[in-house]
Amino acid sequence: MPANTSRSAAHLATTILFVLLVGGCAGQSEESTAESQATSSTVAPTTTVAPTPAKQLADDDWLLEVTRLRRTMEKAFGGTTVYMTRDKMTSFANALGTCSRELARIGTPSDRLQPVHVMVKKACRTSDKGAKCYATAASVSMADGGVVAGTPEEKTQREALECGGQAQGNSLNLLVEAEARGEAIMAGAG
Repeated sequence: MPANTSRSAAHLATTILFVLLVGGCAGQSEESTAESQATSSTVAPTTTVAPTPAKQLADDDWLLEVTRLRRTMEKAFGGTTVYMTRDKMTSFANALGTCSRELARIGTPSDRLQPVHVMVKKACRTSDKGAKCYATAASVSMADGGVVAGTPEEKTQREALECGGQAQGNSLNLLVEAEARGEAIMAGAG
C-alpha cells in the first residue's frame, strides 16, 4: 500500500474511532453518569490525551522512515544467489552500517513512540555488530572472497560471515517488530 494511502487510512481510522467514542458517550443518561462518578471516586481516574494533529503527523512520518530504513536494508540483501566476494562482504557491511546513521538522521519520535525507538536502537546496535563482522570477513578475504584452507583467515572469515548473517537477520526482525509495535500504538492498541 502506498505511504499516502496508508497514512490516509490511519487518519480515517482515527477519525472514525473518535466519532464512535463521542457518539457512544452521547446516549448515556444522567443517572448512569452519576453512578459512574460515584464508583470512580474510589478509583484513580486515568486520562489519555490524544496527540495533536501535528504530533500525529510527525509520528506517522517517523514510523514511515523506519519502514524505509528496513526496506533499504532488505533490498541490499536481496537476491536468491549471492557469491560472497570481498566487494559483496564490504557492501553488506556498508548496508548494515546505515542503520545507526539513518536513525540519527530521522531523530527521536514523540513520547508515545519511545518504546518503538528503543526497539529500533537495539536493531541498529545489532546491525552495527553485523557490519563489523562483514568488514572483518572482507578484511581476511581475497578479491574473489576466498581464503586459503586451514589458515587462521579461513576460521576468521567463517566466524565473521556467520556473525554478520545472524546480525543481519536479527536486526531486520527487530525492525519488523518495531514497525508492528509502532502501528499498534498509532492505532491506539499499544
